[in-house]
Amino acid sequence: MNSFDFLGSEQTVFSNPDALDQDFVPKLLPHREEQQRFLATAIKPIIQNRSGMSVIAHGPSGVGKTASTKRVLMDLEELADADGVAKVFVNCWKANTTYKIMTEIANQLGFRFTHNLKTNEIINRVLEKLEKRDGLVLVLDEADKADDYDFLYHILENISKKTLILLTNENDWGSKLDFRITSRLTPELVEFKEYNLSETKDILSERVKYAFFQGVWDENALDLLAHRATEFKDIRFGIALLKLSGEIAESESSKKITITHVETAINKLPAFKIKSSADFNDTENFVMKICEEFSGRTTGKLYKIYSDRGGKKSEKTFKRILDALAKKRIITQRPTGDGFKGRSSIIEFRSPEKKLTEY
Repeated sequence: MNSFDFLGSEQTVFSNPDALDQDFVPKLLPHREEQQRFLATAIKPIIQNRSGMSVIAHGPSGVGKTASTKRVLMDLEELADADGVAKVFVNCWKANTTYKIMTEIANQLGFRFTHNLKTNEIINRVLEKLEKRDGLVLVLDEADKADDYDFLYHILENISKKTLILLTNENDWGSKLDFRITSRLTPELVEFKEYNLSETKDILSERVKYAFFQGVWDENALDLLAHRATEFKDIRFGIALLKLSGEIAESESSKKITITHVETAINKLPAFKIKSSADFNDTENFVMKICEEFSGRTTGKLYKIYSDRGGKKSEKTFKRILDALAKKRIITQRPTGDGFKGRSSIIEFRSPEKKLTEY
């Protein structure tokens, strides 16, 4: 290979590397047009001075729920008729209690003096702020991760013009809510299904247009990457692979991103490997070992084993640790429909050394 085939120190294969960040929301989201139209339809009545619909958007991780919803909110921001509508996005994994969620809503509404206020005081301040707005569009990402839903009752009871969009991985999560909430929520359902290979290839090809200079991707390399992302069933990992493959190509001063670069990225990307025990704190390691030893047991039985072996954390904290392990793909949780509010799950442990190519 002659020098023409290599990048100079000032050259790059990336035209816009920010387009590969996890928070980047492209203008075009292939294969999610129907869901976006559904969400827009739910919001539209607010712009017409009426109350909108509530929606539960469900589907597994990495299938475009969050990106699609953010795209709709961004489009809403561009409408002059929606200037007076409050648009709030809260991640219930990060803010998981009524106090934390209402504090986050208050902050996004411009009220930041919440430090010494009690929960009911923050709720009242939020309601006061919303009374002066033309309506509310509230998105709760990972809604099933909230520890309580008192905040939902207050919003449903006191805000007349609103659209609530609740994102969850659980297709039956809405049925587990308290009746006093579901009777006021009366949600519509919209499903986000897993992307197939063709859809995954379309999405990654579109992202390549945003992030890379034209012609730098070898078509066979992109095909391989799309196959691996489809096997992993999470488009976010495909996007992470795009970025890492490009960085590897650059490190080798290559003007072309090849199959070899993608294969190297697959083996290097930590997200494609179940993390080792060194990546977790003592409590997580303790819980992880119990999940490994008693794989196939229910949440409640695992918590009893954990407690019998000296575990000091509450059952609620134990469940949050399981959620964190599931998010890192250490375990899988299969809801049984039993237990308190139907939240019991069967926990299956996944091998720490399992790589994407072994799926």
